[in-house]
Amino acid sequence: MERKIGLETSSIMPLLELTPRTFPLQREIKKAMRENVKFVTDKYSVIEAKQQIIKSYESALRSLDKARDIAYRRRIQNKAELAIIFIKTLAENWYGREETLRWSDTTLGVSANGDEFFVELRNKIDKRKEDYLRILREDSDTLSIDASQMKSYWVSPEFEENLRVEVRIVENKMSLKEFFDMLQPTINKLYREKVTINDVVDLYHLFSLHYDGGIREIWSCNQQFVKKHEKYLKNLDDELGVLFKHTRIKRIK
Repeated sequence: MERKIGLETSSIMPLLELTPRTFPLQREIKKAMRENVKFVTDKYSVIEAKQQIIKSYESALRSLDKARDIAYRRRIQNKAELAIIFIKTLAENWYGREETLRWSDTTLGVSANGDEFFVELRNKIDKRKEDYLRILREDSDTLSIDASQMKSYWVSPEFEENLRVEVRIVENKMSLKEFFDMLQPTINKLYREKVTINDVVDLYHLFSLHYDGGIREIWSCNQQFVKKHEKYLKNLDDELGVLFKHTRIKRIK
């Protein structure tokens, strides 16, 4: 019988950009590939990852506009100073750490000074976004992820440069709204703590991979992945309880 392993958003992103989870995940993937294991994700994981990149990209453009205004006001023309201003405006965002890690590299190789610096920088930011979205195609039936194209995010971790992973995408037969409507009465009845939209989305990935993809093992780089739900649902005899009785969740550390 073919063995299939499910991946969700948190275990897809470390294959696209270098994080402390990248190498541990790659190591497990290489071992599984030697045993001819197939990898599967649900379409909403692709959509969610794509949305993360687009939201982050839009934030980077706001930082670029802010940096341009600062440079104009202070009459700064030197490209080294302009690069520092842009990086600092990234860091000043609410999610400044993530934004700086993802977009600061775009300042490398910009040759122009003054206003042209920001024109060239915008082009590099656009290209970086498109590099992500070229992989995160929700109209495809497969994610083709090549480690040689991995984007810089963290700089300190090791990673495997020669690894290509094919991840089959399965359709979510139930929409996120339909799933939330189904889940809401259970939340209202059983849960004694706040449930966030991220909590619901995590369970949605698990539900879809189990029922739509026939997945009985899921790898997640999110250490809290569905733990809140497991606390309340694992003893139920319905289709939600089945998720925790018949699906192994492996957390990659």
